[in-house]
Amino acid sequence: MANGSISRRYAKAFIRLGQETDKTESFSADLNTFLAVLDVGEGELRNALTNPGLSGIERKAVVDAVLARLSLEKDSANFFRLLVDKNRFDEFDHIHRAFNEMADEAAGRARATVSTAAKMGADMKKSVKEALEASTGKTVEIEFIEDPSIIGGMVAQVGDISYDASVRARLEELQSALIRNPGAVANA
Repeated sequence: MANGSISRRYAKAFIRLGQETDKTESFSADLNTFLAVLDVGEGELRNALTNPGLSGIERKAVVDAVLARLSLEKDSANFFRLLVDKNRFDEFDHIHRAFNEMADEAAGRARATVSTAAKMGADMKKSVKEALEASTGKTVEIEFIEDPSIIGGMVAQVGDISYDASVRARLEELQSALIRNPGAVANA
């Protein structure tokens, strides 16, 4: 729990800076860019920045070399250097996640994943987006995924809330009901 609070503190400080300078979206993009670079190859950069066998000076030289090749906001680059200086790069993923949650909350935005058995058409995607926005009261950014295992219908995950209207879920409910009370279905 202590690590979670540390991550949230770093994320909160970075989001405040983004709000003060009107660069929250740029900072978010920089975090995403750096996350993508961290795990290139076998994750050598991540390993170097979290390696206790390297001195702080060596880790800082590594991050500076990487930052020289990326086009990031100056404040983002300084934030990454701060994480190295404070030996907090092992918290990067948690900081990134907390930052995105705070940025979404501040922007009145929610992220969702919608899974369907088959590809959805543009009209259906629009309808789902409108329904989720009406339900949450927020702008919803949706990632659509095809998952044949749900058989039909859809499963929507918005934050901690899951809406399961899949055929698979209905079949599992029916199976469970049959196991609990086999005579109930025969009498229905």
